[in-house]
Amino acid sequence: MSSYVDLGRLFRPKNIAIVGASSNLDSISGRPLKLLNRYNYKGGIFPVNPKYDSLHGFVCYPDVRSLPVSPDVVIIGVRANLVPDILEQCGEKNVPFVVIFSSGFAEADDPFLQEKIVSIAKKRNIRIVGPNCQGLVNFVDGVPLSFSASLDGEPLKPGNIAYVSQSGAFGFASFALSVDSGVNFRYVVTTGNQVDLDVVDFGRYIIEDKEVKLLILYLEGLEDGSKFLDLVQRAKEREIPVAVLKVGRSEVAKKAAKSHTAALTGDKAVWDAVFKQYGVISISDVEDIIDLGTIFSSPKRARGKNVAVLTTSGGAGIIMTDLLDDFGLEVPILSPEIQEKIKPYIPPFGSCLNPVDMTAQVINDPKGFPGCLDAVLECPDIDMVTVIISMITGESGRQMTEDLIAANKHTIKPINCSWLIDNKHGEAFLRQLKAEGIPLFQSLRRSAFALSALGKWNEVLSKPTTEIMVKGSPYLPNLPFMMTEYDSKRLLAYWGVPVTKERLCLSLEEALDASEEIGYPIALKVMSPQILHKTEAGAVALNLNGEEQIRNAYGRILENARKHCPDAQIEGVLVQEMVSDGLECMIGIKRDPIFGPIIVVGLGGIYVEVLKDVSMRRAPIDENMAYEMIGELKGYPLLAGARGQKRKDVKALAEVVSLVSKLACIENELEELDINPIFVLDEGKGVLVADALVLRKTKE
Repeated sequence: MSSYVDLGRLFRPKNIAIVGASSNLDSISGRPLKLLNRYNYKGGIFPVNPKYDSLHGFVCYPDVRSLPVSPDVVIIGVRANLVPDILEQCGEKNVPFVVIFSSGFAEADDPFLQEKIVSIAKKRNIRIVGPNCQGLVNFVDGVPLSFSASLDGEPLKPGNIAYVSQSGAFGFASFALSVDSGVNFRYVVTTGNQVDLDVVDFGRYIIEDKEVKLLILYLEGLEDGSKFLDLVQRAKEREIPVAVLKVGRSEVAKKAAKSHTAALTGDKAVWDAVFKQYGVISISDVEDIIDLGTIFSSPKRARGKNVAVLTTSGGAGIIMTDLLDDFGLEVPILSPEIQEKIKPYIPPFGSCLNPVDMTAQVINDPKGFPGCLDAVLECPDIDMVTVIISMITGESGRQMTEDLIAANKHTIKPINCSWLIDNKHGEAFLRQLKAEGIPLFQSLRRSAFALSALGKWNEVLSKPTTEIMVKGSPYLPNLPFMMTEYDSKRLLAYWGVPVTKERLCLSLEEALDASEEIGYPIALKVMSPQILHKTEAGAVALNLNGEEQIRNAYGRILENARKHCPDAQIEGVLVQEMVSDGLECMIGIKRDPIFGPIIVVGLGGIYVEVLKDVSMRRAPIDENMAYEMIGELKGYPLLAGARGQKRKDVKALAEVVSLVSKLACIENELEELDINPIFVLDEGKGVLVADALVLRKTKE
């Protein structure tokens, strides 16, 4: 597991100093004092500013050195160039944590100043939050170490949602919008430039709180992917879902992220694959934060992906069914027994199949709505229930509100509600449902997204975490740094990957002998580390039968190679068997700077070049996950034997995908590996690698 940083004294400090404290309680350096008072903080508060003898009833000190105590936390809100000296003083006072609001470091192209404060902090054993951040809040103990205006107003009661954001402004703005929508937070942290403590450190500490039910992260970048994934795995052990708003996916956004917090960003496809593999909920906007906060604040969790839709509007029910399907959930037809229970409560022009169209006439029978609701909740095939109420107002609205609250109290199954009504007619109903903890939405799409998160989280929890062991000694150091296809296939063969029969020949006579030994038809390929794309260079001849064709082709491909690259180092001509049948696939490895080796599998030819039909995971993976990857391909039916074709050896392909993922974790010098094509033969006949290329890490 990742290194755990004990942040107890930061989240629950006994004494806090505020350097640069201001008499203006609405300024950046004045707000912390105002907020600590507002949240009734019980510890010691020590303003530091040489301009004042006292501030708002507190003794004010000229500098950190003169403080009568050693604070647990020092908040710093002064000009960037003053921060190094303040850190030195904090070191003298044995301060364990500082929160630096100040900006003007790496995000302002002054890496030297940032490096200086990092150096001082390491020397003095001080842990830094920030710089260029808006601090943090512990709502459980009433500790606001922030200047955010979003905290103005009455102190907020603690909830079950934790939120850690690299961006201070976005973090607290999205927090405020979520609070306005009824989401209650337990912790909110902003990390800014995170020169020391980062998003993952905070997440790792926070998930040890058993009352946390959801961890939301806003990420601009990471330096240590393994540390992040350790956090995700630990959160899963504690049954806490992790949702991530990952920004910096487009080229323009990547540049913006770097200038904002000097963060490293990763490839979008890699992030998507890693999120899918490790069960991270990917989000993209403030609405997603609100909706996940709403659904996971309820203690109820789904046990499957089957949803019952109860609606007073037939049209809304159809829309919801489509949306649930889009998000990967099921809306199964209810069993005849359940339908019979529902029929007495709905008119003949309604529907009891699922979606259950109760129609607006359900309000005419006081037992109608609760009767339908109880029936679907009792159904063993239903895991979640979503209720859609249209413009039901007045006494009928009040009754449906009470019925919904009563049903929610007596079921373990998640219920959410989309009430399509304006505030003028529905404000009282909506307020009451929120107060009772029923997840409430006024958008069908957002309701469906929230339910899908519950369903997918159940899948994540039900999947066992398999620790994959990889062992062996690297073989790459025994091969040339600039590798040819022949060298690359020697590496694969060493690890047990099936490759075509072939021989590297240094003369025409050797090539003729090798052809007789291997058996016709054969292929000839010029081997040169300077000619990676042999077909484009005309350095390949295929389907050669007999001595005459080999003699004609041998000299021609060598001549083409020399014309294409006059300085090429020719290592010989590869004589290789032709594979006459099988389906072309590809397997690839790319070493991501954040997450390490990434394994890719896809169908070859047009499927990978034009359609980009590939599946991706972080290595290593086992054969079960390799099967899963292969099954995701749009072209999978061709492997499975579509339209009467013979089924291909998917098992052998999955074995090689898993094997290649493991060798990539051992061969540390491997930067990229492209196996294309690998022929997947008929079921039971295995696979054969016909071409491969390895690129090693550039020597520094």
